[in-house]
Amino acid sequence: MYVPEAFQVTDPSTIRRFLEQHSFGMLMINGHNGFPIVTHLPFLIQFEDERITVEGHLAKANPMVEYFNNGKPAKIVINGAHGYVSSSVYGHVNVPTYNYQTAHLSGTIDLLSAEELQVHLTKTVQQYEANRKNPIQINELPREMLNAYMNEISGFRLTVFKTEVAFKLSQNRNEDDFQRIIDDLKLGNKDQQQLAAAMLQWEKKNQ
Repeated sequence: MYVPEAFQVTDPSTIRRFLEQHSFGMLMINGHNGFPIVTHLPFLIQFEDERITVEGHLAKANPMVEYFNNGKPAKIVINGAHGYVSSSVYGHVNVPTYNYQTAHLSGTIDLLSAEELQVHLTKTVQQYEANRKNPIQINELPREMLNAYMNEISGFRLTVFKTEVAFKLSQNRNEDDFQRIIDDLKLGNKDQQQLAAAMLQWEKKNQ
């Protein structure tokens, strides 16, 4: 991924927080014909010191599953806040642009065993149910039903060897323009409002 120096994110704590907050993205792997196969999935992202692994699952009927072997290279792309930025709010004449947050995780992919898949599903449900008043516990579901679903899916683990993160958040603008951009985005659509919040978070962290 091409990332201009001004927008590169290398701080491990910032990267970890972003990945923890954004657990849905695109898994991509090259098919036999040279074209990438893409599946949109939620992920279970795990950290051990500076090592990152990503687990997920998908239907066995998905053609992508046949490539989950022998440590085949794959990539996960996760997007965060994004939105259009009008240059009409700048204190000088310039072109409009588009701000965004994204992470590319490149690694090698392998299938999970049946036992690993069970653990993965338990952790995934716990992650997404954590803030609910009456969280579902996977071990409380009917075993026969759960086994039937598990027979229809395949789990995978991506062992990440390269992490690229870009935050294009107008951090290359002067202070006055930066604040005017945020004020304008707050009046925009939902994507632009989320972008304004991400810019404010970035500003607070880097003051």
